[in-house]
Amino acid sequence: MTTTVATVARASGTPRAAEPRWRRWVAWGVVAAPVALLAARAWVWRFMADDGLIHLRVVRQLVEGNGPVWNAGERVEASTSPLWVFALAVADLTTPVRLEWLAVGGGILLTLTGVVLAVLGARMLAGARSPAEVLLPAGLMVMVVWPPMWTYASSGLETGLTTAWLGACLYLLARWGRGDAGLPAGTAVVVGLGPLIRPELGLFSTLFVAVVLIAGAGRDTWRARLRVVGLVVALPVAYQVFRMGYYGVVVPNTALAKEAGRPWWASGWTYLHRAVDPYWLWFPALALAVGAYVPLVRDLAAARRRRHLLLTGAFALGGILHVVYIVRVGGDFMHARLLLPGFVAFAAPVAVMPLRARYALAALVLPWALVCLGWFRSYNDRNEPYRQLVTIDDFGWGQGQPARAWFGGEGLYYSQLRLRGAPSDGREAVVASYGIGLSGYALGPDVYVLDMLGLADPFTSHLELAERGLIPGHEKPQPVVWVAARFTEEEAGIDEEDFPELTTNYGIVPLDRHPRGSPEERLAAARSTLRCAPLRELRESYTGRLTVGRFFENLVEAPSNTRFRIPPEPVEARAELCR
Repeated sequence: MTTTVATVARASGTPRAAEPRWRRWVAWGVVAAPVALLAARAWVWRFMADDGLIHLRVVRQLVEGNGPVWNAGERVEASTSPLWVFALAVADLTTPVRLEWLAVGGGILLTLTGVVLAVLGARMLAGARSPAEVLLPAGLMVMVVWPPMWTYASSGLETGLTTAWLGACLYLLARWGRGDAGLPAGTAVVVGLGPLIRPELGLFSTLFVAVVLIAGAGRDTWRARLRVVGLVVALPVAYQVFRMGYYGVVVPNTALAKEAGRPWWASGWTYLHRAVDPYWLWFPALALAVGAYVPLVRDLAAARRRRHLLLTGAFALGGILHVVYIVRVGGDFMHARLLLPGFVAFAAPVAVMPLRARYALAALVLPWALVCLGWFRSYNDRNEPYRQLVTIDDFGWGQGQPARAWFGGEGLYYSQLRLRGAPSDGREAVVASYGIGLSGYALGPDVYVLDMLGLADPFTSHLELAERGLIPGHEKPQPVVWVAARFTEEEAGIDEEDFPELTTNYGIVPLDRHPRGSPEERLAAARSTLRCAPLRELRESYTGRLTVGRFFENLVEAPSNTRFRIPPEPVEARAELCR
């Protein structure tokens, strides 16, 4: 009987020493090449999004000692990712790198880290026989050739952190799934970070902890299970208490501005089709489902690897449910951005798989990937105007550059036009704008920047949503009469007619669409409404001095504050709120 060297090596428990080195290079090269492709494309497509600069202004306020706010003296959560803001603040304080580059470069590095961790986790799920076994990078290729992955790897947004977290969860839970021990404390903490990256990522955290509770070691006691749950929810619950006491609401201010709890299926389906159809994404999704998931599930079930089986199902189900949620809320104004977490979660468990006959259908992904890489492009991905613009100097907004020449310091500005009269409440400069990221970050933390769409303004975010517009999440523009009432004194003599009509409206619902009364009557109604108890109390919740008493009062009133809405028309607001 003949026994090969490889067989002896495997039997003796030393397979690595017997494997030819070149086979390891081939095995890892098959994986490394797609990752390198993603790195190259992400670098070429690097850019800073306007919403990314919103994060950076909050970071700047935090570093300056004003707290995680948009404007100093107003406690409003303008960022949807507290963990991303905190990470950037730490990096800004501890490195000499410019903040814009920390956000863009850090996002790319986090994206690549997440993809690599997903590959390592998928290798464990697939049961790779040795480090030299060549695996089919089916799910990996799907991730690296889709252009939105290149775009949002940078952008200054939390997308890279999201990808890194999903990859880390797959790797850590797959490693936990190989044994029979309880969940390590560090892994439990990482699993619970989802809501701190984006609120809707709590869906994944819930599914992952369910896997642990269902598939935990047979000797687990209820005390051990409660310990796991406690570690998972400790940081999210602590931050939620902070959010309610500090900001006075239950959800980020952006969720109020976008009315994220209200369904808008028609817009969501359009958003999904615009992301999927140009790339025929349904084809690789079907190939992964039939050619990768089905045989993987069969293999895991046959081997009685219950933990890995449940983990695979949690990622696939989480990816699908996340996409359904994004469709339900109407999508986003940024092409494909909010679909990326679901997309990555679905592809990650099958990022790589064995080269075996039962996985053959998954290989259909490879020709699709080549065609997608070379020829498929949506209109949105071909026409990105800000590619390779990272710093405010790149945009022409640095000190002394033309884009900010309109700003002369003190005064009230409306869309880069200086109005007569001085701002009220002792403010030196107030800038009312519809695109706040670039201007807000460039002008610095000392300038009060009013977000006319409400993402960073707690008054506007509480306006009632009168009707849907063309851009999801940007449908509650503040009528300019409120700007005059809120930021000028009565003796200034300014009224809403001093605010010039904008020639472009960014596709949002037209400003002052249904006025009630003359300009003078509307302005008088707005000023008197601001003095009524409901609006005074709301303003006090985010501008009043933060004492222990104020914190606990906000904590109790946060649910009612979250539900509170203001009719956008001043006359109607006065009738409803000043009874």
